[in-house]
Amino acid sequence: MNNIDDRLAHGLHDIVDGEPYSAPDVGALIEQGRRGRRRRTTALVGTTCALLALGVGTAVTVTTNSPPERPGITAEAARPEPASPAMRLVSAATASENISYRMRLTNSGPGGLTYEGAFDPRTATGYVRVPQDDSVLTELLINGTRYEGGERPLGELPPDKGPGETYGRYGQYPGTYDRLSLQGDGNAVLGAAQPDPAALFAALKSANATVTENPDGTLHFTYTTTSRDGSTSTAGDVTLDRDGRIATVALTSTWQSTAKGRLDRGTVSSKLDLFDYGVEVTVKRPTDVVMIKE
Repeated sequence: MNNIDDRLAHGLHDIVDGEPYSAPDVGALIEQGRRGRRRRTTALVGTTCALLALGVGTAVTVTTNSPPERPGITAEAARPEPASPAMRLVSAATASENISYRMRLTNSGPGGLTYEGAFDPRTATGYVRVPQDDSVLTELLINGTRYEGGERPLGELPPDKGPGETYGRYGQYPGTYDRLSLQGDGNAVLGAAQPDPAALFAALKSANATVTENPDGTLHFTYTTTSRDGSTSTAGDVTLDRDGRIATVALTSTWQSTAKGRLDRGTVSSKLDLFDYGVEVTVKRPTDVVMIKE
């Protein structure tokens, strides 16, 4: 193991040591791991994650100076405990960082939308498309420059939609960006996972989520947020692919609010699929561009 791996391994175990009855601090684990990851190749990341997640068992043989009639005594050191859910999250975050991928976000309900796209965090380049009844809302990110526009839908336009619509025209936003906006501000759990799977765990930590393991080996999390007018309880599951990267994040949120002077309740479900890690992501700049002033 090289020096970078040594520091990462020692940092993780330092956090776990002394707290045998509680899960390690996910945010601190991620921060420790991030400092040692920046200059490693993907292959080295995979090797380090495997070691951290599985542990290394060492057999120790001890032979006593017993009398001839007594056989030697052989003792084997106890095998390390299986990796905790928090350690598995750290390993998955490490494996999912700084690599391109495709994604699909599906929101349930009558007004639910489906987002599809791809993103490469190393070049801040990607795209996402959201089909709607009168257009396909499209966001492009090219080396950190953001464009948003609408393309003509694949199906027939509704009778009351279409006239006056300028398809193919994009607004170019000032400044540079390191992620697709998609929905929300990117700080929520799914908002964080969409542009950067590794950020999912920082978001769970910020929400004070409880992370456990399901009987089938998938990871489960729960957390509750409160506001002046109500609260939201969220439960979700994370599955990993065969390379130990984030494959799906599915969650259901149950909310209640008194903001309108009455008690309203509702449930929202979403599923994020992440796949084709390492895919080449190229985006062509649109030809019809209007500068946006903010």
